[in-house]
Amino acid sequence: MASWRDSILDQAEAIRQRSANIDIESLRREDEAETGGFFAGFGLGIAVGAVLALVFAPKRGDETREMVSERAVQLKDKASDLISQARGGDDEPEETQAAIEREIDDLGTTPIMPGI
Repeated sequence: MASWRDSILDQAEAIRQRSANIDIESLRREDEAETGGFFAGFGLGIAVGAVLALVFAPKRGDETREMVSERAVQLKDKASDLISQARGGDDEPEETQAAIEREIDDLGTTPIMPGI
């Protein structure tokens, strides 16, 4: 009768032999193919969503493009302001803190759902 140690060693040897038969390169290729397929599907979904959003938009194309353009400029300006504040900008710390407090106050007085 074999001891428990011999049994475990035999199992470990069997596992080692099975793992030696695995082709690492083919596993890597399969993984890359799965990843590439995911990103291709993700990109296709973004493109289809953008087209559908423009097709079913409640406004005409030129109005929608103008609105998107204006919003992009606003977001760019706001991002630039936030980056300059984060880097220290030209403002003194007290002025920056006061500006942030004013921004928070303005947000607090703006109704979430206008007209209600």
